[in-house]
Amino acid sequence: LCARILELSSGINAEYGDFPYTMCFLFVLTLLLLCDPCYAALSSGYNFALEFPDGDSLSTSNYVMMEGVQFPTSAATVCTWMRKFQDPRTQHIWFSYAVPSMDNAYMLSDYFHNAVSNSYMEWTDLVLLKDVWYHFCLSWSGADRLMSFYVNGVLVRTHPTGSEVRTGGTLVLGQDQDTMGGSFDINQAFAGQLYDLNVFTRALRVEEIVAMYYDGRCTRSLASTLVHDLALSWEEILGGTKSGAVKKVDAGCQGNGFLAQITELVLKEIAATSQR
Repeated sequence: LCARILELSSGINAEYGDFPYTMCFLFVLTLLLLCDPCYAALSSGYNFALEFPDGDSLSTSNYVMMEGVQFPTSAATVCTWMRKFQDPRTQHIWFSYAVPSMDNAYMLSDYFHNAVSNSYMEWTDLVLLKDVWYHFCLSWSGADRLMSFYVNGVLVRTHPTGSEVRTGGTLVLGQDQDTMGGSFDINQAFAGQLYDLNVFTRALRVEEIVAMYYDGRCTRSLASTLVHDLALSWEEILGGTKSGAVKKVDAGCQGNGFLAQITELVLKEIAATSQR
């Protein structure tokens, strides 16, 4: 492994100096001591986004579906990084959770309104530009009967809502469910990318949402205080059933520098060793 790292370092010693075997082994040892979070970062899909195509490929067949989702029933927060490919002033639904008696149990769009428990929050005064990454969070507290909408760590609006959402429903990304699992409308089909989408079991505090945004899009792991409150992780969502032209694409979060390359090399060796 160190021979491969030394080979990788060849030709850039002017910037990094010599990289002898002693330093190499110290570097590997440090990563091994941190192997649990390192392996989690490697396997969690941190460098993959979900892409829903635009143009001639736009279709109601493009979606990710997960059935029997154990959605939180009394409080939740949905957070993601999102960028849209479409008209900024036209609504497209990118998150739709539905149950038999409620098609908009939890819904997020890229313009106009969001919904929790079939209560709708309008936000037409905020326009999102095309091809720009934004951080979204919609939190909901059943006890307070309130949903709160954040973009890039800033509270946009709050709105009264219901006190309960049923679990065991169907989650669809990229389309709006007018009935559970179907009745999609091409005019509401989402085209763009989603990255690091997570569902939490409680209404996150504003400081937690702000910290998530300022940690940046390419942060490889959630804060430990948030990991324990996951109802549905990005890794699980990436494993959902993909339909049509939806695909996983490079999220642009892979480091290109020398240290990033050797870190990735060591992580891959750790992962390969763990599977032997």
